This record gives sequence, C-alpha cells and structure tokens, in this order.
Amino acid sequence: MKRIEQHEHNENVIEELKVLIAPYMHPPSYRLIVDNLNYRNIKTSVGNVWTAKSLFRMLQRHGFSGLHGLKKSSN
Repeated sequence: MKRIEQHEHNENVIEELKVLIAPYMHPPSYRLIVDNLNYRNIKTSVGNVWTAKSLFRMLQRHGFSGLHGLKKSSN
C-alpha cells in the first residue's frame, strides 16, 4: 500500500472510531476499541491486527491526543 493509500485508510479508520466512541460519555478503553476493530476485521494500514499502542500512535500521527482528543474533536 502506498503512503497516500495508508493515509486514506487511516482516515477511514478514524471515521469508524468516531462512530464507535460516539455513544460513550467518556472515551472507552483502548482495549475495548481494539477488540472491536479486530472483531470487525479492520486491519492497520500495513495489514496487522490492532493493538492499543498501534491505535494510540496512529491517532497521534493524525493529530489527536488519543481517544480523548478524538472524542473532543467529534463533539
């Protein structure tokens, strides 16, 4: 996958994350979100399963301070 495709993939994952965390008053745990992404067979941009650290780092690379920052941006 080319870099632009990886970026687009991660943007799509971020949109999925916004939907996943929307019902929660406070951001859920990384483990809950990672388990949900892996259950739905959504892979990382390089085709691996998600870990809490890989999710956190991907969000940081896209300018969010983790799930908390993503939750604040989607309000």
